[in-house]
Amino acid sequence: MRRPRRRLKGFDLSVGYFGLQIAFGIQSASLSRVFQGLGASVDQLAILWLAGPVTGLLVQPVVGALSDRASTRFGRRRPYILLSALVVIAALAALPLAQSLVVAVAAIWLLEAAMNALHAPYRALVADTLPPEDHAGGYAMQTVFIGLGALAGACAPILLAWGGWSNIAQPGETAPSIRVAFLSAAIAVALSVGWTVARVREPAMPVPAAQASVDRRAAFAALWRALRPVAAIQFLSWFGLYLLWVYATPVIAAELYGATSPYDAAYARGADFVGVLFGTYNGIAGLFAFLLPGLFRRFGVTRVHAVALVAGALGLGGLVLIAHPVALVGCAVLIGIAYASILSAPFVLAGRAVSSATAGTFIGVMNIFIVVPQLVAGLSMGWIIAHVLGGVAWPVLPWAGLMMLAGAILCLCLPTLDEDVVAP
Repeated sequence: MRRPRRRLKGFDLSVGYFGLQIAFGIQSASLSRVFQGLGASVDQLAILWLAGPVTGLLVQPVVGALSDRASTRFGRRRPYILLSALVVIAALAALPLAQSLVVAVAAIWLLEAAMNALHAPYRALVADTLPPEDHAGGYAMQTVFIGLGALAGACAPILLAWGGWSNIAQPGETAPSIRVAFLSAAIAVALSVGWTVARVREPAMPVPAAQASVDRRAAFAALWRALRPVAAIQFLSWFGLYLLWVYATPVIAAELYGATSPYDAAYARGADFVGVLFGTYNGIAGLFAFLLPGLFRRFGVTRVHAVALVAGALGLGGLVLIAHPVALVGCAVLIGIAYASILSAPFVLAGRAVSSATAGTFIGVMNIFIVVPQLVAGLSMGWIIAHVLGGVAWPVLPWAGLMMLAGAILCLCLPTLDEDVVAP
């Protein structure tokens, strides 16, 4: 396959992530806002966010493995992608219309389960349809669309507020601008995932023969040994990101804008500005992803990833140590550099250990390394804020930076991971 055609295929493989990440961008920037508008307290937020990591832990490995063994005339991955996308669209439409915390939590669990069911087979399409030498470029292209989609989603609430939609929530309701943003995300998912399903044709592949349970356990154990060095780095990175997503809105609204209630104008301005910060870091991630394949080849994946994590650590700490909006945008830029590498480098480091026949299982196992730290953070941080920090949430963001810094140090301690991925 000629290089231009490979690039076009990489584009088609990645378009669906644009709509999916619009939904994720709106959710990550606005979910705490939705929960607080429906009556949640700040120490309840971390546990209310657990839908993502729990469903990721349960759903992605299962769907990834099932899609590895699927055999239909439509392909192995595409039926899972299409059905999951339909559920995502329905949940996105239902979530902002919820008028109670219980209904909103139920909707977010449905949304997260469907998004995770979509993610594993979608990510595996890269290994299915591109040759190994193009995998880094394929994952980087997906990161570009992840960043651009999340940029659009995170900035949607403030753009809608500028367009005249009210951004102030009434007790027991979601702000009108957030409602419209979620409904727009549902349309974006339908269009973008529909593009990939229509444009990408999966190559014919033999379905793996049934294996004895002992053989499957041996294969999983071998996969775990190959991926284990990446697990600790991912744990530290995603722990920090989870704290950012959950607490940036209440912390910045209170510390920078003086908000005292989720129903006042100061909180709405702070929450909208968090959307700008989240849009900034996602946009930078999308742009920086273009540079990553070349940087990986020249300097080594572990070195580049370590430097990116240091940038993220500085950005997370700066969110509460700096009190000027322009400087906070600079912090978001640093976080975006880290985010781009977090979404690409671990897959490049570990991807050579698997074949396309087990790519779905590989993506599912990699996702375990992403969701476990979020589970730990979600189950622990509410108690820490309530009983250790006295209800004050701002220290969690510098703590997130320290976790990411530890990940950078650990990354530099594992240089042998580069042996199979750096071009001679």
